[in-house]
Amino acid sequence: MPFDTHNHTKFSFDAEMTVDEALKKADKYNLNLVLTEHYDLNERQENGSAVDFAINNYFDTYSSYRGDRLLLGIELGLDNRKDYIAHNRKIIESHPFDMVIGSVHNLQEFDLYSDRAKNFLSKQDFFTQYLLYAEHTIHQNPYIDTFAHIDYPCRYLNYRDNSLRYEDFPLLIDNLLFTLIENDICLEINLRLIDQAPFREGLESIVRRYKELGGRYVTIGGDNHTPDTIGTLYPLGLAMAKEYSLIPVYFKNRKRIIDEL
Repeated sequence: MPFDTHNHTKFSFDAEMTVDEALKKADKYNLNLVLTEHYDLNERQENGSAVDFAINNYFDTYSSYRGDRLLLGIELGLDNRKDYIAHNRKIIESHPFDMVIGSVHNLQEFDLYSDRAKNFLSKQDFFTQYLLYAEHTIHQNPYIDTFAHIDYPCRYLNYRDNSLRYEDFPLLIDNLLFTLIENDICLEINLRLIDQAPFREGLESIVRRYKELGGRYVTIGGDNHTPDTIGTLYPLGLAMAKEYSLIPVYFKNRKRIIDEL
């Protein structure tokens, strides 16, 4: 069965899903799961504490579940500052994660989810800053397995059209995709917005270009925080991968494995 490679349970600050709930729903859709709990030292929760989780407890709690149906990963909030990079590398090297997702959730000066400062930029200026920062940050953090939700900011913007399309930022997106390919990092087909036509078309334009530039592998992730979303949109992500002859994969013990579809 194929893997949904982006899932959050109660170890993530913004999820309450239990592993049993997740597996029960995944079984209904003939899916396996990779858990990828949030670890963002450059972000803060509402109470001011860092976005992290008890990693040793995570492995202790889920060790009995780990196997063919469930793998244990992490979603790292990426940064291009040397101290963050060093700390993230140490976290990865010190724990037996199956898979490491890299995400850009902020641009140092503001949080892409909550900071209102982003709304004072034009769409052109905002995405120019985001894509430049993301490309540079991926270049500084080449140890990740896949780059998550390239269209993450689209969820939280306030423009007339929040979608990110290749044709609007071709050089910047090319540079980002080249960086992924050169470092053997997968592109994630994130399912959060894929059922909404403008966002699906935008993501598809980027996925298409990824293939044209030589990209081969994708991960397909629901970014699930509750069991009700698991599996429902997976066929759309799989169809997009197949449309461009991209190979869905997951990671086990940090080794890339082609999905059994």
